[in-house]
Amino acid sequence: PPELDAVPPEAAEIALGCGNPLALAALQPGEVVLDIGSGGGLDAFLAAQKVGPQGRVIGVDCNLEMLGLARKYQSTVAERLGYANVEFRYGLIQDLQLDLERLDRELQQHPVRRSVDWLAVRSVEERLRRESPLVADGSVDCVVSNCVLNLVRQQDRRQLFAEIFRVLRVGG
Repeated sequence: PPELDAVPPEAAEIALGCGNPLALAALQPGEVVLDIGSGGGLDAFLAAQKVGPQGRVIGVDCNLEMLGLARKYQSTVAERLGYANVEFRYGLIQDLQLDLERLDRELQQHPVRRSVDWLAVRSVEERLRRESPLVADGSVDCVVSNCVLNLVRQQDRRQLFAEIFRVLRVGG
């Protein structure tokens, strides 16, 4: 309960509460945590307290409404904690390389109207993954998730776990 004091009630109430609290309990000060399927941000805000001001938490979600809710309370939680160490990014958890906000900007400049445009977008995707990945290789100490893994399509699950291993540091 004391950890929930820093979290606005709307962000806490929207969470499904089906995650494993032991994962958050094992976090250490200074670690970098990736919360995949971060939703309204509850687990990310709780993890932020565990890793402290020297740590960092990255939440990733593809639901713009939930991402908006998490971002809405990001500064409130930072004020309550006395430090800002959480950010929320727009992406698919099975493709942690592709930053969907950057892709949106590219698509606004180069809309897809024909198949040739679609082929060009595929090369843009690859360039974005290579030059500015949503989450870099070997950059996080711990990956947490609150029941969203089961929502990934069956055919994408191997890629999901490959992405988790890609972003984890050795020993993470």
